[in-house]
Amino acid sequence: MPTIYSGTGDSYAQLGSNVSWANARGTVSSVADVYGNTSTNSTYAVYNIYSGGRGGNNYYCRRSYFPFDVSLQSGTLESATIQLYLDNLGTVGSNADKVTLVEATALAGTSADYGNCFASGVTLGTEVSDVVTVSTTAGYHTFTINSNGITAIQNKIGSGTFTICLMGFNFDKRLSAPSLGGNYTQIQCYYADYTETSRDPKLTLTYAAVTDNSVFFGCNF
Repeated sequence: MPTIYSGTGDSYAQLGSNVSWANARGTVSSVADVYGNTSTNSTYAVYNIYSGGRGGNNYYCRRSYFPFDVSLQSGTLESATIQLYLDNLGTVGSNADKVTLVEATALAGTSADYGNCFASGVTLGTEVSDVVTVSTTAGYHTFTINSNGITAIQNKIGSGTFTICLMGFNFDKRLSAPSLGGNYTQIQCYYADYTETSRDPKLTLTYAAVTDNSVFFGCNF
């Protein structure tokens, strides 16, 4: 069961809008107005909120991206999990504390990666895991990769990088606008730049067993 840690190109990307949640959520071609890929962790790794301030009311949508290089792997994948070190700093319950993983396109390492979770327009990439409720106790949270995710990883094994987006389930994934002063999603996450690997994002692969069905004829021992 090999474990692959995410590359140091893992990152967060945020877009804000004073017009609508749809504008903040963006499209495949949207560019982030807040971006970072050198942090050890972020207390706003996932952030979905509608808030007020001196500059008026604003929607904010932030996601995190993680690339896993599986080019040196080989075999037929049977199952997989992704573990992220998370902490819920936002609303507890009402689905605001839930996150999910969506397949993303290859990262450029710039603010242009904001819309990489979309396959085209406002159509999201394939959801590749179960939906996970983030605890208010910091620690590893395990995402079980679904059949679509297994196929996506298998297609990259031996040749490429499997990239995923961590996003809020209630507001971002479901395109449900947060309300002013209402429930919000705020998730802390640790990245590959964290010291050593004790909190690094990691992908664990389980390969199908290889059965030897060889039949020997005419052997003298």
